[in-house]
Amino acid sequence: MIRRWIALAILIGAVGACGPFCGNGKLNLSNARLNPTSFTCPVDVTDYSYSLKGSFDADNQTSKSIAIKAMSTSVTVVKLAGNWGIKVGDKSGANDIEFSPKNLNSGSKGTINFTTPWSCTDVGNNTVETYADFKVVLTMETSNGTYKVDLPNHRMKMA
Repeated sequence: MIRRWIALAILIGAVGACGPFCGNGKLNLSNARLNPTSFTCPVDVTDYSYSLKGSFDADNQTSKSIAIKAMSTSVTVVKLAGNWGIKVGDKSGANDIEFSPKNLNSGSKGTINFTTPWSCTDVGNNTVETYADFKVVLTMETSNGTYKVDLPNHRMKMA
């Protein structure tokens, strides 16, 4: 009987000591990046298309592989300078954006890359500095739940 208690105490001690070496059992996302963080819209264009490319680090400390099903972005206007047809607080976004990889194996670390479409219109005649700052949030739907990643702000300038 005493041997069982000693074995149980050793097992409990080993599990407790595992702490930082065994991970936290979560999918951890960090180091979000966005490129470009600033873009100058050409003069005299309507719905000029360009892409924002981004990435963030992922550390799958769960005991299972995680499938990434879909990604989308939500965008909120947070600051305006000059004459705009939008206002602070306006929202938009993109669904079904491109991303890779599609899976994160248990215990793996890697970088998730994505591309989201963006567009601008610049009719010209900007007599003062004209720009808009946007807060960008990425939503990632996975087999392990839904995650949100705050990305750096994106500034769109008018030439």
